[in-house]
Amino acid sequence: MSESVLPPGVPARRPVSYCKTCSVLQLVYLLREASPDKSTSALLWPRLEKYTEVFPNILLGDRSIAQDVSKLKSLGVTHVLNAAHGAIDVSKEYEKVGIEYLGVPADDVPTYNLKQHFEPAAAFINTAVKKGKVLVHCHVGYSRSPTLVAAYLMLYQELTAQESITLIRGKRFIGPNDGFLRQLCEFNDQLVEEGRLELP
Repeated sequence: MSESVLPPGVPARRPVSYCKTCSVLQLVYLLREASPDKSTSALLWPRLEKYTEVFPNILLGDRSIAQDVSKLKSLGVTHVLNAAHGAIDVSKEYEKVGIEYLGVPADDVPTYNLKQHFEPAAAFINTAVKKGKVLVHCHVGYSRSPTLVAAYLMLYQELTAQESITLIRGKRFIGPNDGFLRQLCEFNDQLVEEGRLELP
């Protein structure tokens, strides 16, 4: 039987990926339930802080704090991981004051392959927390940057995707897009299969 041919202009359907150890719906539920304030107003009009310490020596923040180099120095930040590299880049200013920098040129769209950056970004964060303090940021600290922090927690703190999302969401309002949540689920499967992560 020959393959069906789609009419011109009709995009091919993306294959559905099924994860064994985690689901996007589960993570979406946890994003809501882990909120310290479940009021309708808090969920519809969340207040996003410039930065939040979501784990010891890991600050999750937005572009405004990333551009305030003197504030970063006063906070003891020694490393900056920018998940919106290209749109925001003040790396030359960091170099002047001895802050180490890693830029990840990620787009905040569900189809972007952020998973390709999980391991190098997590390794950078791991080095940073041993030497000092790291700011992980994107535009508002809502989707790309918390996804990379979750990957670090999975790799180096041996937390599951569910535990990582719950921990971060308990500290800061976040909402990774569904594509990034799916990639965290796939990463969860991968780490379990490779014996690098144990399920509770």
